[in-house]
Amino acid sequence: MPEQAKILFEKADTYRRWTVRLELIVGKYNNMMKVLLPVEKPLMYERVKQINKSLQAGFDTLQWNSENIDKFIDTNTTIMGELDFLVEKLKGGVQSMIAVTNLWSETPLFQRKNRT
Repeated sequence: MPEQAKILFEKADTYRRWTVRLELIVGKYNNMMKVLLPVEKPLMYERVKQINKSLQAGFDTLQWNSENIDKFIDTNTTIMGELDFLVEKLKGGVQSMIAVTNLWSETPLFQRKNRT
């Protein structure tokens, strides 16, 4: 068996773990970008800018055999987890506001009495 194949086989579990974690980051990022409304995006602008900057190394310089992939994945998992939590809180707040305003709309604030 070629030595290169042996090395690759020994790291198969590591590559699988990295792939799963990277797919989780990508999934959360794509979901966040999909669910944020245009009026909500400015609220999250700085955080999105931070995760984009952090992810850029994965596009530009990192490869599967780079030494600092674990650190890259850990950092971005943490940042994306925090951002995902904030988006969920933001969406939860919006849903609460919608529920409250729907309650208000069920009963009128003022009623006009019929003057006959």
